[in-house]
Amino acid sequence: MAESDMKSLMTFSSKSEASTALASRSRWRNAPLHERCTMVDMIKIKEAFQTAYRNVLLPTEFRNVLSTLLNVDYDDEEFQILFMKINTNRNGEIGWDELVSHLLLGYFANDPENQRESLQPPIMGLPTVMRSQHRHPISRICFCPDVSKDRSTDPMQGTYITASRDGMINWWSLDMSLLRTAFSSSPHLKVSTTWVTDMVCMPDVNIVVTSSTERDLRFYDCTAKTFTLKIIITSWEYMICTMYYQYHKDANEKCILICGDVGGNVRILLFSPVKRGPFRNQAGRALIQLRHVDLQRKPQVLPEMRLVELQRVHSEWVRQVSFYASLHCVVSCATCADSLLMCDLAGSKTHNMFRVDKGIQCFAFDEEAHVLVTGGPDCAVRVWNPFVPTRPGAVLTGHRAAITALVLQNSGQTIYSLSRDRVIKVWDVQGQVCVQTYIDIPSQIGERTPISAVYNKATRELILAAMKIAVLVLDEQLNPQHTDGFTHSRAVAKILYNPLFKVVITCGMDSIIINWDPVTGKRNAMVRDAHTRLLHGELIPVEITAACFDPGWQLLVTGARNGTLKVWNFNTGLCLRNMAIEHMCEVTNCFWVEGRILAVGWNRHVTEFEDTGTASSGKSWETRHSDDVLAAAARSPLSLATASYNSELLLWKLETGQPYRRFSCTDPMLRIKMHYKKRDVSRTTSPTATTTRRASTPLLSTSARLSTPTVGAAVHKARARRVSLGAALPARAQAMRQLAVHAMIFLETRPCTMHDAALMVALENGQVQGWSDHPAGGFQGSFQGVHTVGDYVSAFATDSANRFLFTGTTVGYIKVWLMTNYLMQEQVHVNMPELRVQFPFLWRDRIEGRAKRAVRDQPLPLLLSSYRAHLRSITTMAYIEHMKLVLSGSSDYSVRVWRLSGEYLQTLGSFVPWTLDTTRFPPDVKKVASFTTFKVWRSGWVSRYVPGQVEVDHLRDITEQELRTKTYGTTPPEPLLGRYFELPARPDRHDPIQLDDSLHTIPLYAHLRMASTQPVRRPPTPELVRQTRLRNMRAKKTHFEPSAVASAPTPAPAPSRARANE
Repeated sequence: MAESDMKSLMTFSSKSEASTALASRSRWRNAPLHERCTMVDMIKIKEAFQTAYRNVLLPTEFRNVLSTLLNVDYDDEEFQILFMKINTNRNGEIGWDELVSHLLLGYFANDPENQRESLQPPIMGLPTVMRSQHRHPISRICFCPDVSKDRSTDPMQGTYITASRDGMINWWSLDMSLLRTAFSSSPHLKVSTTWVTDMVCMPDVNIVVTSSTERDLRFYDCTAKTFTLKIIITSWEYMICTMYYQYHKDANEKCILICGDVGGNVRILLFSPVKRGPFRNQAGRALIQLRHVDLQRKPQVLPEMRLVELQRVHSEWVRQVSFYASLHCVVSCATCADSLLMCDLAGSKTHNMFRVDKGIQCFAFDEEAHVLVTGGPDCAVRVWNPFVPTRPGAVLTGHRAAITALVLQNSGQTIYSLSRDRVIKVWDVQGQVCVQTYIDIPSQIGERTPISAVYNKATRELILAAMKIAVLVLDEQLNPQHTDGFTHSRAVAKILYNPLFKVVITCGMDSIIINWDPVTGKRNAMVRDAHTRLLHGELIPVEITAACFDPGWQLLVTGARNGTLKVWNFNTGLCLRNMAIEHMCEVTNCFWVEGRILAVGWNRHVTEFEDTGTASSGKSWETRHSDDVLAAAARSPLSLATASYNSELLLWKLETGQPYRRFSCTDPMLRIKMHYKKRDVSRTTSPTATTTRRASTPLLSTSARLSTPTVGAAVHKARARRVSLGAALPARAQAMRQLAVHAMIFLETRPCTMHDAALMVALENGQVQGWSDHPAGGFQGSFQGVHTVGDYVSAFATDSANRFLFTGTTVGYIKVWLMTNYLMQEQVHVNMPELRVQFPFLWRDRIEGRAKRAVRDQPLPLLLSSYRAHLRSITTMAYIEHMKLVLSGSSDYSVRVWRLSGEYLQTLGSFVPWTLDTTRFPPDVKKVASFTTFKVWRSGWVSRYVPGQVEVDHLRDITEQELRTKTYGTTPPEPLLGRYFELPARPDRHDPIQLDDSLHTIPLYAHLRMASTQPVRRPPTPELVRQTRLRNMRAKKTHFEPSAVASAPTPAPAPSRARANE
């Protein structure tokens, strides 16, 4: 390796000479190799390679080098895994280049930038476009929060305000529904109108300010949904084109209105917000009109408002103004050489001028992190330190038009920049790279009109307004109350566990392959855009639909929807080989048997590739299916099973590639004869083939099926294949339609005999069938694998001994079945007490749930567990036997980790700290989970509370009976007999009644004594009486109890009606 490569590798090591001396005193055990190598160690290891024979090291030599030079000792199993990871050539020798590549991957995995790399771009999907309800383009949009009495604001409470050039102002709710409309016009103009150049809201005093081409400022009172002109300041020297308002939470602080005009001047209006300051309602003072010069020459006209001017700070229009609160500075920018000014109100303490040749159009800053970001006509985004105006800290280039708006996230570490050509770029400041280029803003927003933008930090919505309004969500944050996070950005296609390297491989519909460590939950390696296709000169990612390991567990082969297959080194992410079956024919399953790679899919036959060659195309087996193959399973070295959409099941000899049995899963007892003559292949004897073509494929015409499939047809077909039509079709049509096979698995430990079912097949009606792959075998039996209507099994998994069968359904349930003694000739004793300890689902319930009721008449196989794992369909499953963990992948983009008993542990890629010791509830499923699911999640604990039941404290030493009858040496409270025998209190003394006889009649009603109107309170029932009543009520026997019926006298038989008629 060159000396420059050696130096670049040494830069990754952060260990010093002191750490080397410390490491020499202690021995490290099974330590990661990249964490123990220092620069000195790398030089010594390179010398060891140079002195070795052919510059390579054998396993024993390499182990001695690690022990002597790095003081690192490895167990036999750990060293074997490490050696195989380094030896990418798989020749039993390690070269210097292979070691360096392994170390680079280790440093890259420890890089914090790699760990925070997201699977999906920050901006997803298309923007929400709506009408602006304006006749002219919107010149300004702003957010007006609701201010409480303590002058605090809530970003989730407020309105959006838009102003167009003609003075029309609209108020919008947070969900962008129109609330009301008003107009801003000059009171001095009766016929001609002016353009409104800018608008700003002052939420603490309920004022909206507009500026226009008449060189005036109009202050409108918006209290109680009014729109009244309160103050108008006219005759400014230049037209005001941009404004910004700043208010403090302390009412004693001055409020600041900053205005920038076309002459390069910055003017600041200061006023006190106490009692709304100059905007308070005063009798006889409806409208205040004054000129700009009167604010300084005649302060008595508006004494509550003071004007501060910064003259000629820029030589061009002021494009944007703001207030840096932590530094008490005014910030303004213009498209001139003196681009950005940051100074205090007096202009004496702080006066920093940031200079850019072509000027600055917009800026944004983060006050806590002290990060200033600017953008301008030169299409570059510059990151500044506010205290260092001489040069920017970083310059990010990539735009093709002038930058008009900037948004900061994550304390200034993420930048969103909007340019005039409606392109948004997302920048990572630490890496100084462009993360995403978003080009999906439609031209109807405003192709030649300046776009105004406002960003809401609470909802993370960026609202763009011009001719129309568009709403974009920037890096939507996950709510811990709703989800634990996602593993992929699309549906999970395959989960594989590698017992050799002890890693989990997940493949998604987002064309991403991820290597996970199941112990720590970290990503070891990730491959983006694993499969791609060229569309209009751009590489588009293609969904991964199948994957498997080689027999040695060292390589990975993946299949995609466009018919391509690739061989990967999943530890390094290196693609070793490219293959294909047919163009746009989805690969539904692939297998790597000894010496061969087999792939099946929509081409209706098996394609075979040599595993050692480099050919991209393989040879095809005989075409025996009349429809697309949806599921397949291999049992090396005996047989291969394939099943199609029209319920055809074929068994093939792996050694010769010849089919030897054919069945119909819809009618499993039907005997179908195999034809081996070439002339009879075209007319297969399946009696259901014609009916299947008519009934099961209504989505595509005959011409479309025979022609070369297009991309749109392939996507439409894939969606139709994954939709269950069992509940949608009428009963009569359902009986005529053939049942599609969606999953199958071989129980490889079972013997290949006539009466032992080794193949499990999942049908679309929810049944799981057991088949024998013996040439004289066939259908052995079936059981119902679901308990809800329209559901069916979509994924299988099993352990190495085939004792358990794990099934995942389209509704999201995971079921565990005991396959011992099911469809087997050899009967084995089942230890039920051991199973009840291991699976809390088997514990007795007061009321049986749907899962138990569904298998009440189904003794075998025994249902060990059933619980809801996902809200969407489960697409793939895997089982880690030595850790007793079940992994489930779903179309909800997540891979979840469960214990064998059913407790939820974690989600791969979650933001929740990783642990396999603490059980939790999935946030999304727990809102709809049944009591059976909660029982499994809680390890069998079920609340036995009944309404009205008194909780009994069994740990208490003294019972309630003893408390009522014994005193235990304590003095009883006074009085001993209570207050039941006390005489009632004497009534109040009433004065004698004196009648008023001064009138002709005596008003007796005026002398009556009225009783109190307050209701008489009922005294509480004593505790002893209440318990006695409850005991008597429970002791009562109903009339239909057996004892009551038995004790009752037998009534005499009533005479018949015929006898009565006689």
